[in-house]
Amino acid sequence: MRVAAAVERVLRHLSGDQVRALAEAAEPYDEPPSSFGSTLSGGTVSAGDAVEQLRIAWSEAPGLTGVGIALALRVGLAAIERGDRRLARPVWTGPAAKGQQRLTAGALHELLASAVERILLVSFAAHTLPSLARDLQAAVARGVEVDVLFETTDDSAGSYKSADDAPFGAIDGIRRLRWPLERRDPGAVLHAKALVIDRRLALVGSANLTRRALDANLELGLVVEDAQVARTIEDHVQRLISDGIVVDEGA
Repeated sequence: MRVAAAVERVLRHLSGDQVRALAEAAEPYDEPPSSFGSTLSGGTVSAGDAVEQLRIAWSEAPGLTGVGIALALRVGLAAIERGDRRLARPVWTGPAAKGQQRLTAGALHELLASAVERILLVSFAAHTLPSLARDLQAAVARGVEVDVLFETTDDSAGSYKSADDAPFGAIDGIRRLRWPLERRDPGAVLHAKALVIDRRLALVGSANLTRRALDANLELGLVVEDAQVARTIEDHVQRLISDGIVVDEGA
């Protein structure tokens, strides 16, 4: 247990490169060498202390070799780095939004262009924006499966009104989904907004697929680079389809 705690402390106080160097330094030895930790050039006091505590714990653990220490360090570092890749970043539309924080058709383009297998696009208000239409058409052309689920005037009993009641309808190869009026509680609307790419990342937020929402309104969303979250969203929509709540327009 003391070795485990010492490894955990090293992982907290050392950079990834320092942990990798320490693992490489430990691996050839059956017991801690006197030079253990000398690779920590420019390390902090807390980092040096963490390495020293690991050296002591290793020396007091009979049978534990450098191979075991190196393995523990590398496995722990890999887990930390996997966790760091599960990121969420805010994206804004509106005043003072800049760079990656700007949710625009350009940001959507980046996400849609990254798809290699599957796209799920859900929105309350949706208009056939030319740039977005081109991105969806390009995705279909490269073999990406595309599902879209949008609100309609008829299914919302007039709660949602739009002159474009079949957005992106000219794009062949898209599966169009809808939530029929007869399968809703009175007054219910399809108000969700989400984009899921390859079941690995998702954009969830307040913005509809309209020019005003993407360019002018004050809107907030999150790009979540977490496959578990993306799969959860995708699986919920698929469950709605399986239960007959959401239907395929072409079926």
